[in-house]
Amino acid sequence: MNVYQIPETLPKEIDHLENLIGKFQQGTLNETELKANRVPFGVYEQRQKGTYMVRVRCPGGIITPQQLKAVAEISGKFGSRNLHITTRQEIQIHDVDLNGIVPVIRSLYDVGLSSRGGGGNTIRNIMASWDSGIAHGEIFDVTPYAVALTERFIAESDSWTLPRKFKISFSNSKQDNAFAAVNDLGFIAEIRGGKPGFRVYVAGGMGRSPQVGQLLHDFIPDGEVYLVARAVKVLFDKYGNRKNRHTARLRFLWQKLGREKFIQLYQKEFAEAKNRKLQPLKLKEFENRAREHYDLRPADEKTPEFELWKKRYVRSQKQPGLYAVIIPIQLGILGVNEAIVFAEFAKHFGDNVIRFTPQQNISLRNIPEEYLGNVYRNVRRVTHLADQPFLLGNTIVCAGASTCQLGICRSRDALTALTKKLTDSGIDLDAFADMKVNISGCSNACGQHFLADLGFYGKVGRKNHISYPAYNIVVGAEIGKEEGARFAEKVEEISARNLPEFVAEFLAGYGEKKDSYDSFTSFLQNGGAEEVRSICQRYRPIPDFDEDKNYYFDWGAREVFSLAGRGQGECSAGLFDLIEMDLSEITELKKQLGEVAEEENRAEILYRITLLSSRMLLITRGIEASSDDEVFDAFARHFIQAKLIDSRFGSVIETAKSGKRARLTAIRQEALDLAEAVEALYHSMDDSLRFNTEIEEEKGEQGDETTAAGQEEKPHLIRDYRGVSCPMNFVKTKLDLSMMRKDQILEVLLDDGSPIENVPRSVANEGHEILRQKKIGQYWSVLIRKKA
Repeated sequence: MNVYQIPETLPKEIDHLENLIGKFQQGTLNETELKANRVPFGVYEQRQKGTYMVRVRCPGGIITPQQLKAVAEISGKFGSRNLHITTRQEIQIHDVDLNGIVPVIRSLYDVGLSSRGGGGNTIRNIMASWDSGIAHGEIFDVTPYAVALTERFIAESDSWTLPRKFKISFSNSKQDNAFAAVNDLGFIAEIRGGKPGFRVYVAGGMGRSPQVGQLLHDFIPDGEVYLVARAVKVLFDKYGNRKNRHTARLRFLWQKLGREKFIQLYQKEFAEAKNRKLQPLKLKEFENRAREHYDLRPADEKTPEFELWKKRYVRSQKQPGLYAVIIPIQLGILGVNEAIVFAEFAKHFGDNVIRFTPQQNISLRNIPEEYLGNVYRNVRRVTHLADQPFLLGNTIVCAGASTCQLGICRSRDALTALTKKLTDSGIDLDAFADMKVNISGCSNACGQHFLADLGFYGKVGRKNHISYPAYNIVVGAEIGKEEGARFAEKVEEISARNLPEFVAEFLAGYGEKKDSYDSFTSFLQNGGAEEVRSICQRYRPIPDFDEDKNYYFDWGAREVFSLAGRGQGECSAGLFDLIEMDLSEITELKKQLGEVAEEENRAEILYRITLLSSRMLLITRGIEASSDDEVFDAFARHFIQAKLIDSRFGSVIETAKSGKRARLTAIRQEALDLAEAVEALYHSMDDSLRFNTEIEEEKGEQGDETTAAGQEEKPHLIRDYRGVSCPMNFVKTKLDLSMMRKDQILEVLLDDGSPIENVPRSVANEGHEILRQKKIGQYWSVLIRKKA
């Protein structure tokens, strides 16, 4: 059984990635260009240079036992000895070297799995309630919708070229255990008039600037799920901010447009999608039932430890006689050997038995009661947390600074220290089974600290100009409330060294009062938040470095805490990272220019500044120059001759192109002015990739051009994208159209096969008109009229 259908184009896309990696190894492709192509495949470079992580798509957290075993074997062969379960219900393979990336992706494809969309500006893994289909009191099973929408979206090329990542989630009840109300797009199951449907939220998200989701629809029938998702995706694609990835998520578009304008644009896209009579999602059933025969003898388990384990981790299903088991995985890290053992055992109960949870655990479902003893024995082989309280098995933590390039603090090591402290504390931790403690290594919220009762996220503390690792403390998240979601709010901060002591002291005090309150929120509102502050005040003074160096070392670290050498994170693989990288290098070169004395070195720096200034915005014209001369020629043609850049800079370009770089020192200021002019032009660019000058020209020009009746209209622009693979051919076509005026015509030349199958369809999905498709030998000519 394959959980979801993978597009037939994937093998060719893998071949293309392999070709790019080969070029990179030969030195004919730079690292930034490789990154822009590998990250949409869910391949991220780790903090250890030259090692990569690969994310495996698992919609709704579903994976079959056979697939889990295969992933473990792939990791054992090409990566580390551990798998990592994420808070988006997917799984990661770590420590893959460059040569192993393509074999890993191909091996995943062979077992019906894909990493495509695991990273970059794409549709990320679509979540669903981990207990959907089996939970008492659920509205209905939302699993089929998450899987069907995954299949539909990963087959659409515009899913890979969004302004930023796009997260979707489905919850099976108002309790919202899949956090639909805080995703970019969230669906919460409801039934109205006997018909299934969803309450829909939009523009939610966490990170550095969190926002709870905004109500988009009070109710839609389930047959409109694709129309809603398609309309929101197209809206985001058309109007999202591609220039600044830090404000590019859908919630920033909501904030920019305001509710009224956002809804207006959404309704327009929804109406267009509906008028096109797009097919609804094709749902497939995921049966939850007992098997007719089990090749397994029930284990006779009657120990007190077994009974306590059942109380902590076993939940009855709505299917009589069947049970679900939560298997706690510390830090979300599952050894490949343990994964293989577990997968072999899980096969006894069928294909539809495994779910990854947002708490980085595994849920095993459809287990008859007589086999719970077998499960218990197997789980104890897989995880040492099997005999620990639920609080310790349900705490969420991100990768942290030990592997993540964005991480400030080593959150995993902090959780390990906290677990030891709580285990040794003598506190009755079973009293806190309903409490959520989450830890992130920085403010990016990968550890979901904003969804915690008690959450932490890493920061830098300083004493006497010496940095030390610390955490902000947030409390009081409320998810699944009728009045809407509420994020945890910051109340204090604590040094990393004191975090375990603080949590132990806080839980001990709260435990004494817990029965007096109906919820943790009630406790916080009646003095609990002030209690957090009071405890933190006692821990606020930390010793000087010479008194106790431990405070200046993070948990698990061998070196004094420092941000020096931290690389820039890979949150975005957008095309405009290329622009930002050139801009960043120009800024650094300007600094160097003031520090060097030798004229020869100054000339080289000025040449590099001129080259980068010329190259920086070529991508906005769909141009990939392969040499310095091509860069200068393309810049002169598309920017100076197009009057986007002052013609006085033509002499700088000619001097640089002449090869006589020493002459640049005589026109140093002009070269620097060119860099400033290009940067200013970049900052004038709107979200649709047009510059202010072009917008003003467009406003001043009049209407439509006509052709004689019966004649084919001549294109205003011709692009040859033969030899360009999907989705880059679509990206280039999209960029071309963004530069054109409405009703102008673009002709693109495309290869036979996937390009002609995908590009016209994707262009039409964006609202443009396909005038004709004509085969010429082994390639195709496509005429497109810009309409959007």
